[in-house]
Amino acid sequence: MSLNPNAAIVARKLKQQGFTPAQIAGVLGNFQQESSFNPRINEGGAVGAPMGRGGYGLAQWTGDRQTSLINFAKKQKRDPGDPNLQADFLAHELSGPESRAADILRKAQSPEQAALVFRQHYERAGIPKDENRMGAARSLLPKVQKVTEGIEFSAPRLPGERRQSVAEILRSAGVDIVDDQAEEAPSTKANTLVDAFKQMVLPSLLPSNPILSPGIMNIMNPIQL
Repeated sequence: MSLNPNAAIVARKLKQQGFTPAQIAGVLGNFQQESSFNPRINEGGAVGAPMGRGGYGLAQWTGDRQTSLINFAKKQKRDPGDPNLQADFLAHELSGPESRAADILRKAQSPEQAALVFRQHYERAGIPKDENRMGAARSLLPKVQKVTEGIEFSAPRLPGERRQSVAEILRSAGVDIVDDQAEEAPSTKANTLVDAFKQMVLPSLLPSNPILSPGIMNIMNPIQL
């Protein structure tokens, strides 16, 4: 049997955040206990929008954390009951207000250990039922391994972080370039980078023999990226 589709969404998101299959299985073991992977379930069994009391969603977020989930969804004009939104919110919490729980989770070596520390430090559940959580994590591990196979870790960009422009990259390498030059076609950018390499790096690699050096530079001249 394959992994529950909502659980698979969470598994892929956590794998992208750098968590291991065992750690992911521990998270999902908790979610199975909390919500049976139903992102629209309220504590008590009512299904639909968050009711504002008790738990809600995959992790059964309560109180201020449920409010944060709703505000997170509103800010993005998305449905708080969307499993993709809840996976994003989970990643948001683990990289922000719940980063301590994330740090502890990253040290877990087995799905059972991961399930236990996630319950203690993230869920902080009033009714532990740790045997259920650990047993579910153990059984989910093979499915998690299958669904996350081949997914590479991509470090999330920090708040306010942006990618450097070509001009900024070249300037940091000591190349004198203006912004207009950096907006040229990709092929021109590539040639600019090659020229910078030849100017800055090759002199330190070339032999001092004046007869050999021009020959090596001529070899480099036709390089195109």
